[in-house]
Amino acid sequence: MPSYAITGASKGIGREFVRQLAQSPSNTVLALVRDPESPGIKALAQSHSNIHIIKADTTDPQSILAAAEQASSILGGKLDVFIHNSNSVDLSTFSLPPSKVPFDVEATRKFYEEPLKTAVYGGAWATNAFLPLIEKGDLKKIAHITSSMAQPEVILGAGVDYAVAYSIAKAGLNVQVAKYAAELAPKGIKTVAICPGWVDTHEGPKPPQLVEATEVMLNQFRKIEPDLKGQITAEESVSQQLRVIDALDAARSGTTIRARFFEG
Repeated sequence: MPSYAITGASKGIGREFVRQLAQSPSNTVLALVRDPESPGIKALAQSHSNIHIIKADTTDPQSILAAAEQASSILGGKLDVFIHNSNSVDLSTFSLPPSKVPFDVEATRKFYEEPLKTAVYGGAWATNAFLPLIEKGDLKKIAHITSSMAQPEVILGAGVDYAVAYSIAKAGLNVQVAKYAAELAPKGIKTVAICPGWVDTHEGPKPPQLVEATEVMLNQFRKIEPDLKGQITAEESVSQQLRVIDALDAARSGTTIRARFFEG
């Protein structure tokens, strides 16, 4: 009976992980969310008895430690797979290139901090909190969701000069995953950073500015993927990511793996 814990599970890719994993009655799925009353994940849990919602904020060390303690009680002290999916961006600076980093210490900290809090700080806190459970699990796998926006070949090939803090945070996540792999290999624990693809996670009608931004990105990404049709669904992305996690072994531990779809 495999067990899974997913951060950032209230919507988008995280919720889709929960939905797909819960389809197998033998799986126990822990949905880690900031708001347990979030309608989407709450409805999903109500229709699947193998889903457990746990309140958790990966940017708050005490919150994620409390979540791990609750998870241990539910799972009997062991966990097979931990998926750190939590993600955050600062939309006020997302469109700016690096030349716009301000000459002010506090403003510069704010420029970079939002995505770093979830990808790097939160990635470490969440991994460390759940590590004792993973050590006792059978599968011993840890996956972090990253982005190809952190890869120089994508940045240079598509001419993407924006999303500076987001891309740097994801690059830091990739390095941190490799460091965990080096540390945890003697314990048989495998880690991976997965690029999920260019995924459409927006719910409801898209505002005109989002439609315009998506079209700009599509034209950029076509410079390196000429046949790209557009964004993929969360369902497509998660299906492929679960194949990556299932196939993860010691030889690929610590690496960054791209889905077969184009990664955004």
